[in-house]
Amino acid sequence: MGSFLYKNINSLEVHVIKIQKKITVLLILIILIISLLFWWKRWSFDNQTYGIYTQKSINHTKDMVKDKKEPYFNAQQQLLSLADKALIEDVKAPFFLNIPQAYKDSEGHSKASENLTKSAYDAYVLSLAWKLTDELKYKIRAQQILNIWTKNNRLISHKDDTPLVSAYGGVGFIYAGLLLKGDEQWDQSAFRKWVKTVYLPTVKVARDKENNWADWGNLASLAAYSYLDDKNNFNKEVEYTKHLIKTQIGIDGEMVKETGRQKNSMFYTYFALAPLTQSVDVIYNQTGINMFDTTTKEGEKIKRALDNFYFYINHPNQWPYYKLKDLSLPYKQSIYNNWSISLYEAMSGIYDDENYRQYVASYRPVIGGYLTSKTPHHLVWNFPTLLKPNL
Repeated sequence: MGSFLYKNINSLEVHVIKIQKKITVLLILIILIISLLFWWKRWSFDNQTYGIYTQKSINHTKDMVKDKKEPYFNAQQQLLSLADKALIEDVKAPFFLNIPQAYKDSEGHSKASENLTKSAYDAYVLSLAWKLTDELKYKIRAQQILNIWTKNNRLISHKDDTPLVSAYGGVGFIYAGLLLKGDEQWDQSAFRKWVKTVYLPTVKVARDKENNWADWGNLASLAAYSYLDDKNNFNKEVEYTKHLIKTQIGIDGEMVKETGRQKNSMFYTYFALAPLTQSVDVIYNQTGINMFDTTTKEGEKIKRALDNFYFYINHPNQWPYYKLKDLSLPYKQSIYNNWSISLYEAMSGIYDDENYRQYVASYRPVIGGYLTSKTPHHLVWNFPTLLKPNL
């Protein structure tokens, strides 16, 4: 009887041990699965893209600011100063947006352009401030601006200068949408519809031109299709960017569609090259295709164009396309009017080029996007000191 009891007890112990092992294995598997899910979620978050930015670049800037590293710390203070002003700015969204031609109605053009661009710029600045600080006040106001424009603006003209300004100024709305896209508390359905049915058809008019209009329209389209998760049309725009590089950059790196613009030929060279390079940056962030790579035919032409323009902005008396004294030049005494600085600050983060770094060093932190006053004019390579391209 004792022997029988001992055997049963021993058998029970063995059985219990087996169950314990199975439970241990199950617990280990559960922990592994939870860990994998956590790391997958973290990896997905760190690899998110927002059109012109990536989460990696945002994380890097946040780390630098936390440690009060320059020039990042002052650059963020510059951004937050603008964001705080944007919190209290009035927003006026017209039912029908029409922007007259600048050469025919300069005052009307400026007034209509400023209204659009200021709202778009404010929404973008606020959204970026939220991403970098996690302060809800910035996110809430940015979303309010987008919602106001979505509700009130029903039509955007396809005529006059409206398509171009909608691209170079209005794209700020799309930048903001990309930065805010992950917020599940924001109902984006109306904004998405506005982007698809009101905004995109207008910037397509600019996109289908041949000069800097095409560059701005291409950039705005890439950003919009990225926001809408429209991979098919985004990929078509990637091919169009390649087409623009091929047809707009000449054998010496000159922007062949802009050099005939007489006294404004140097400015319009910048005004084509800046959005074209920003489009290349968006494409890299979204797809990993690197058209800055100088071993590619696109990258070789891009670098040649940048070097060509760099030479002439430093030796404007040798600009071969216009020889009179009223040639429009970047005003090097101001961080606002020196329109070439933001482009080369951004490019100094892409290329290991000491010339570019020296050219921009004394202007940091660079704000970007301003033309002749302290009013934002165009949204390309903004805040390039604060957030370098993520290559």
